[in-house]
Amino acid sequence: MELDANELLRLKVMDAYGMMQRDDKVNVRYLCRLMGIGKSTFYKWQKRYKRYNLTTIKTRSRRPRHLRTIPWNIVVEVCQWKRDNPAKSHYYLYQLWLREGRTPPCCPKTIYNWWKRRNLIIKRHRRKRRQTKLFNHASVPGELVQIDTKFLEGRRRFQYTAIDVVSKWRFLRAYRKIDGTTTVDFLGKLVKKAAGRGINVARIQTDNGLEFQSEPVKYLQGKSIAHQYTWIHTPDQNGCVERSHRTDEEEFYQLVDTQDLSLEELNMALEQWTEYYNTKRLHFALNFDTPEEYLQKYKVSTI
Repeated sequence: MELDANELLRLKVMDAYGMMQRDDKVNVRYLCRLMGIGKSTFYKWQKRYKRYNLTTIKTRSRRPRHLRTIPWNIVVEVCQWKRDNPAKSHYYLYQLWLREGRTPPCCPKTIYNWWKRRNLIIKRHRRKRRQTKLFNHASVPGELVQIDTKFLEGRRRFQYTAIDVVSKWRFLRAYRKIDGTTTVDFLGKLVKKAAGRGINVARIQTDNGLEFQSEPVKYLQGKSIAHQYTWIHTPDQNGCVERSHRTDEEEFYQLVDTQDLSLEELNMALEQWTEYYNTKRLHFALNFDTPEEYLQKYKVSTI
């Protein structure tokens, strides 16, 4: 039988103890000090050791005999939640449990493993990011607001989107067309809505579309709001608003049929979605706070 170093040490200790017994000079404290082990360790080995059975000095498995198991109904609930919310992460679900006052039955990693075994994880192929100028530098709400437009499939309608880079607070509005006049109307509603939430818009960033030229520039100058453009063909410089459009697709447009809605009904639906986004949806970038919670904490910190 092959023995490793630890098993040979146990055998050596037991042999030395046997020699002490034969010479009637038993001194466990001296033996433990000589061998470099603790007394409790010696007595544990002695209790287990059988002289003519070397398997008693073999290293035993330290694997728990009774593994913690999660009730099957919890596993089913978690997997069904992922099927209903494919874009949400395991961290999101864990934080949701905490906010609902539930005691999480497991850690986020365990949730991820359940989903992975059942092929519920969507693997995304990420493109290598280009090194670009830091356009999104902002430290207080309102210091930088990104704006972009999005074409809505079905009827010829467009969505204007504004997002505060710091607090992730958003404002959406749908229009039948995109031009300078429409943009000015959206900017007016945005500034008024943001002011109601305690956000003073200081700088706006857009792409180089014609809808952001001429009239909007004059309007922003009249309001003393700075305006900057991203580089041409560089949408990642407007990354916050671009990413929020993906959230719209995954969590709103894929679940709500908006093609049969009138423009007024669509704007009402967008208001409800924006209200949920700003007040109830947890954000990883905000340490699982909502934009409204972040704004409230910011107000308290500046008092």
